[in-house]
Amino acid sequence: MPAKSNLSGATWWRQHNARFSNSRDLADLAPDFRYRVGRFVDALRWGEASVVVSSTLRHPSRAYLMHYAWRVAHGQVAAEDVPPRSGVDIDWVHESEKASRDAAMEMVQLARMAHVASLTSNHTRGTAIDMTITWTGTLLLKLPGSGNLWEIPDRPRTGAGNTELHRLGADLFRVHKLASDPPHWSHDGH
Repeated sequence: MPAKSNLSGATWWRQHNARFSNSRDLADLAPDFRYRVGRFVDALRWGEASVVVSSTLRHPSRAYLMHYAWRVAHGQVAAEDVPPRSGVDIDWVHESEKASRDAAMEMVQLARMAHVASLTSNHTRGTAIDMTITWTGTLLLKLPGSGNLWEIPDRPRTGAGNTELHRLGADLFRVHKLASDPPHWSHDGH
């Protein structure tokens, strides 16, 4: 029996990942959220925080790949039960269920997934951003509209863990931090 050419796993991911890449461009966000995030990022950078954007709009086929890679890898769905998706030529079924799970886990690890991806999410709608925020010393932000300054002297000096920055992002910019996912911010906190 000839080998299947589109088996899931690390080789498939490396060969096809670029076709289904996420955007890292703020311009790809939904207009209202793009405006709010832009103001938030501008305020952070004005205060000399480092802001590294890793994901904005998620390609729907990437969401499919990430969702099912996670579910197969963790035994939540059998590889043979993964529905096909138009435009995604991947075979999830290997010679055994264990081999299928192992190949899916390779994809999960290469995608650096921390939890299952939703098929439809704020990322696929352009209302979420993954960004790593860090600073040294006291973070000084210029508040929108008033131009008043706000100091964040407390640790941790990261967007992932600083609850004062989370409150400020939500209250002033309407950009909400998802506490369970270090880089994830969105229009509604999910």
